[in-house]
Amino acid sequence: MPDPRRTALVAALLPPLALTLAACGDEKVGAKPDLPSETPALWNPCDVLDAAFVKAEFGIDATEHAGSPTKPECRFTPAEGSGDAVITANYLLFPGTLDQAWKTMGQQADADVRTPEVEGADDARVVVNATKKQLYVTGFVQNGDLIQQVDVVDPAPYDEKRVVRAVQATLSTLSAHAAETGAGSDPSASSS
Repeated sequence: MPDPRRTALVAALLPPLALTLAACGDEKVGAKPDLPSETPALWNPCDVLDAAFVKAEFGIDATEHAGSPTKPECRFTPAEGSGDAVITANYLLFPGTLDQAWKTMGQQADADVRTPEVEGADDARVVVNATKKQLYVTGFVQNGDLIQQVDVVDPAPYDEKRVVRAVQATLSTLSAHAAETGAGSDPSASSS
């Protein structure tokens, strides 16, 4: 997530820098290097989640949608008309704590927020919103700068306890994979 202060600083410095470079017009400059048009993805939760995991934890026969390497999308959709849950998992890189990110999310004071212990994780949260028509469960797990999110929307009738357990199992699996691969860790921290 870009820092607005850093973005403003860069925007303020670009015009003077452009004028300075224009003043040095007598010097020949080489060809502009080719830069990738898209930043390659760091991570895809579907690297560790699959339809078999969803079946074992959520009890749902689902189809996996993993997106592409540069646009990861980890989503599991049930058969049309089945009435089963839809599950999505994604991530963001955030150079602060989950607590700091949490404060920006604007949770309601009466929200059902749980803080499960997830082995290997720096922090975790699960938010449960059970309505008459649907169950919404969102889980977050932090490993360093990597915050992964799992969202479940399950139409009634639903099994809230099973879905919450399954979300926690998903967070544990994602956290273990992040810890194994070092995702979210500062590479300079291990080289000192």
